[in-house]
Amino acid sequence: PKPKRPKWLPLESNPEILNGFMKRVGVLGEWEFDDVFGLDAESLAMLPQPVLAICLLFPSKPVREGRRAALEARGEAAKQTPPETFYLLQHREFGNACGTIAAVHAIGNLSRSGILQLEEGSPIEAFLKEAASLDASDAGRALARAAPLHEASDEAARSHRAQTRTPGRDDRVDGHFVVFLQVGSCLVELDGCIGHAISHGEVPSGGFAGAVAGIIQKDFMAHAPGDPHFSVMALVPRRGEGDFAFGSAGPNSGQGFGDDIPIDEAQVLEIVGMGFDADQARAALLAAGGNTERAIEFLLG
Repeated sequence: PKPKRPKWLPLESNPEILNGFMKRVGVLGEWEFDDVFGLDAESLAMLPQPVLAICLLFPSKPVREGRRAALEARGEAAKQTPPETFYLLQHREFGNACGTIAAVHAIGNLSRSGILQLEEGSPIEAFLKEAASLDASDAGRALARAAPLHEASDEAARSHRAQTRTPGRDDRVDGHFVVFLQVGSCLVELDGCIGHAISHGEVPSGGFAGAVAGIIQKDFMAHAPGDPHFSVMALVPRRGEGDFAFGSAGPNSGQGFGDDIPIDEAQVLEIVGMGFDADQARAALLAAGGNTERAIEFLLG
């Protein structure tokens, strides 16, 4: 008989841990997870822009039943996600891998849309190429046997940057990760344990981050009021040099990333020539609707 693969170690809800995982598996560019310290408009406005994804850790036991009931009540409407959505199932053999799966869901969708760039020949690029032709169940099994990604995830979990003791492979962990992102103009929630990607409809005019904050409060926190075991992180441009903010016309305004916006590589190269990296250039061009001058204005603040 084949030797049984060890279960994956759980990841701590810590931006440095997820950022370490992304770097190890081959994600390029100036993007990183950052803590979200509040779900009010003022706290969200403090985040570097654009917000590409929001990762939520929640206490599963008090939230699970009410959340599933709400999803069932929505019926087929909850399953109407864009066909290009990347989604995989979390099989039992993973163990506590939901944090890794949330990160892989974000990377898979954002690289598919051209926002995130991957190192050629990297573990994550190899896995996503394999998963491109697979259904959600088979993609989940492909991830479970992807040894380089498993090793990178376990290394991140055991990092000295972790702020708490890493639970064992077979320990019962109540916290569960999901990730929210924008696919086309649709706000999508990805949870490997649900069985399908979840649609929350068109991103409203108020913006992606604000819409996700509302979903977290209504669909998750309302089932466990006062529970301290919620944690939120956002995938954003790296703070410091290159930190820029978009106004109401930015990607969080409801306009889909790359949705009908032609981006010429010559435009990207022009902006790169000014000292910005390619990821920043593409994000700014998308936010500016493909207008190079407006994109440069966004980047220069």
